[in-house]
Formats: sequence, structure tokens, C-alpha cells
Amino acid sequence: MSPDRARAWLTGLGLPGEDPAVPATSTGRFADGGQYKWEVAGALDAPSTARLHDLLAAGGVRLHQVTNTVGTMRYLDAEVTDLVAVARERGIQLRMAVGPRGLHDVGGQKLASSAVAAASAYRLRGADHLAQGLEDVAHAVDLGVRGFLVFDEGLLLVLHRLRAAGELPADLRLKASSNMGAANPAHALLLAEAGADSVNLQRDLDVRMVAAVRAATSVPLDLHTDNPRQTGGFLRGYDVPELVRVGAPVYLKSGNAAQDFAETAPTERELAAVARQILLDDQVLRRLLPEAVASDQPEF
Repeated sequence: MSPDRARAWLTGLGLPGEDPAVPATSTGRFADGGQYKWEVAGALDAPSTARLHDLLAAGGVRLHQVTNTVGTMRYLDAEVTDLVAVARERGIQLRMAVGPRGLHDVGGQKLASSAVAAASAYRLRGADHLAQGLEDVAHAVDLGVRGFLVFDEGLLLVLHRLRAAGELPADLRLKASSNMGAANPAHALLLAEAGADSVNLQRDLDVRMVAAVRAATSVPLDLHTDNPRQTGGFLRGYDVPELVRVGAPVYLKSGNAAQDFAETAPTERELAAVARQILLDDQVLRRLLPEAVASDQPEF
């Protein structure tokens, strides 16, 4: 089969047949007309979220979204409600990871040394595990959480269907984790159709690849502007303006390189470094794409 025929099949399915040589400017926007939001992910609790908000506000940048990657399973209820309250008071969108995950389970997948085993270690194992993940979401909803980071495609589909059926709140927001491995237009579209309201793409996609994904789906894309060493150590500051231009609407996930991703909240030194990285990225964005508009209206 020739590449031309394969590309024709893809375009016939409404997908881009190739990564564009000259990425088009995206016309997609958040509900308020903005193109981007700043997001920080990590073990952010109520005090560290408040502190990070204040550090960024002093530099003239708004913290739009916080994603707690530890999840409700590893917090006392009072800690979750405190985090919900801090986020609400400051107009920050809050997402929390769903637990349990395979990394916490008794199965041996996470212990295998191969990259193939590690890639699937976050998935839920068995029907009981799926039910536990669903219960974790339902409990977090009772505590006031409305945004979730989902690691398993099956759980994503179940949550989407329960939301559509009215069993879960209609304003529930579901983010597909980068651990799902989305790196092409068809995969991103699949996750969107399974219920993802935003999709984390793989961290190493170039601007042309991001543009191809944008051509396939209208959901917001989560794009890492920097990464800790264990996921590549990339610093993509000069890519930020182009990522906004071709990928909008986008969540710019910044400050990862400044953190040690553990289950303890970032230290004051780490928070200062996270804020500095966002200010650096914001500086490049304002200089090279001054017409870019932030989305300052929380959506949930």
C-alpha cells in the first residue's frame, strides 16, 4: 500500500493525512474566547496552591488550573475540602487524579523492568479495581471536586456514560492523562469521543504534530512546556507561542521541571521555582505572540 492511499483513507475519515508543513492558526477557543490557561500539576494541597497563586499574581500571571496528581485516595477528607475551598476562593479550576491506580496495586506489572510493562502500569486491573476507581470519583464529587485526571480509558468511558445518564453531575470535567499515551490525531479523537473534555498529549510532540491533532478534535489540549528529568527534562519556552497559536484552546502545563514529583506538597523553594518557570514562559509568550489572549473565566 502506498503512503498516498493511506493518507487518502485518513482524510476520508476526517483525520489529517499528514503533519502540516505550515501549521495553521487554530480558531478554537475556550468558552470566554481565550486561547490558553496556565496550569500546574503536582502534589498541590491547599496551602501550596494558595502560595503559588500569590507568587504568580505578584508577577502579573493568573494561575488558571491546578491538577493534583496524587488524588483523593491519598488525602484525608478535610484536606480535600480545604483544597476545594482554596481553589474556589481564588477562581482556580481544580482537578484531582483518580485512585486507586495500578501503581498502588498488588499486581506485578509495575515491578517489571521493561518499558512496555511500565507504560501500562497506571491502568486499572479487574472489575473490582474499576469499581474502586468509580467510588473514588463519587466520593470526591461529594467533597466538592468537579474536575478529574483519569488514567484509564475504561474508567473514562464509564464516567462519561454516567455523566450523560445524570448519575454524576453534568458539570463533571474529565481530563485524559498523558499516561494514556495520546500522540496522534486518531488517539486524541478516540479519547475525546470516550468522554475526555481535555486531552494530555505526549510531552515530546513537535508543533506540526500538535497542529495535526488540533485538526482532528476541538477539545482543549494539555501541552507540557517543561518536564522533570524522569519524563525528558524538556524546556520548551520558545515553543510556547507556537503551541498557543496552532493548538488553541490549550492548557499550558508549566513548572514541572522545578518539582520532584512525590506525594508530599512542593516546598517553598520548589514553589518559587515553579512560579519563575511560568513567568519565564509567559514572558516569551507576551513577547513573541502579544495578541494571544488568556482564558480567565473558570469553566467549572
